[in-house]
Amino acid sequence: MELWLIGVMLYWAEGGKSIRGIVRFSNSDPEMIKIIMAFFRKICRVPEEKFRGYIHIHPHLDYKKAEKYRSSIANIPLSKFYKTYRKMNRFSKNKKDNLPFGTFDVYILSTELFLKISGWARGIFGSYHK
Repeated sequence: MELWLIGVMLYWAEGGKSIRGIVRFSNSDPEMIKIIMAFFRKICRVPEEKFRGYIHIHPHLDYKKAEKYRSSIANIPLSKFYKTYRKMNRFSKNKKDNLPFGTFDVYILSTELFLKISGWARGIFGSYHK
């Protein structure tokens, strides 16, 4: 029950909600990534072959190192990663390199799972809007 609630809350805060059929969680914190992956694996029972990884990183940073790091954190093989996006964000040009491994996205292409997690979140939040 605890992992279920934490997972739904994390997804509500950091998950993609705009494209039906794509479950996407984006974050840079390795602990959050580990928790959401446990949620997807243990609660949602997502088959391993459904996971995809994606990294957004500044071009001057070591993207190969970031890929290996994120792969080990999420336990998703590099062969299941989309091509790493290496481009400076116009909003962060003056910031320091506080994300040396970039931002990591977990993708799962599943309308069923998207609707299930959305329903769980609506059920939780609906009880507070009465």
